[in-house]
Amino acid sequence: MDLLSAERIFGEAARKRLVGCDGEIHDVVESTMDVARRQAVRGAPDGYAVLAERQRAGRGREGAWECPARQGVLASIILRIGLAQDDRMLTSLMGAVGAAEALQGFGVDVRIKWPNDLVVAERCEGLKLRKVGGVLVEQYGEGDAAPSHILGIGINVNQDHRNLPADTPTPATSMKVETGGRALDRNAVCVALLEKLDHWYAKLRLGQPEALLARWRTLSCLLGERVRARVDGRIVEGEVIGLRATGELMLRADSGEEMLLTSDRATLLFRD
Repeated sequence: MDLLSAERIFGEAARKRLVGCDGEIHDVVESTMDVARRQAVRGAPDGYAVLAERQRAGRGREGAWECPARQGVLASIILRIGLAQDDRMLTSLMGAVGAAEALQGFGVDVRIKWPNDLVVAERCEGLKLRKVGGVLVEQYGEGDAAPSHILGIGINVNQDHRNLPADTPTPATSMKVETGGRALDRNAVCVALLEKLDHWYAKLRLGQPEALLARWRTLSCLLGERVRARVDGRIVEGEVIGLRATGELMLRADSGEEMLLTSDRATLLFRD
């Protein structure tokens, strides 16, 4: 049985990393985000990772995150970097970039759909997307100190079509489905994910977000694409022309107006 291994994920080689240098693996939890938050309050170090084989109440930006036991990668990571208010979206972008690069190393051409979805994109009579994973960031902290972050990442690894969630806003897929039905080594996927996150987290800690933003743009499936968006209750159509360092998507509407879309006020819409 393909079980996550602390020795393989947090063993000797992990000492070269900050992200995932240490951590814990659970058989089942309510949510890895909740466990990571409790560990952060107890003083767990920067980069500490919480992994689980199954979640009872996993969550994502659009609601519950469903994944059968021992079929995916469910991870939450404590990030103690202090970021200015305008820079806090960078942790989400870092998670998306690191995860996309990790999955690409296994032959899955993953792209990023703003703001935090990991997708396989196909251009056939428009842009068709299949979601393989997602990123969620929650802040925590008390008093006047700059808040730290919990970075949550869920990846569909070895699900077949029959045990992927149905009726999701973006059709679901898995690494196994996208590689022709070949089961993957989830321990190897975890290690690759932590290594890529460690690389990009180092850039942020050194105050070098420009490289991260440039890489995000090359991995985006939306730049230059026509999209429809629901913005404050109205439908807008236009072309995506950029991404700001603070996380807003830049849209040139068909009316000629240039708009900044924020993830709390805008939702991208895709036709079937």
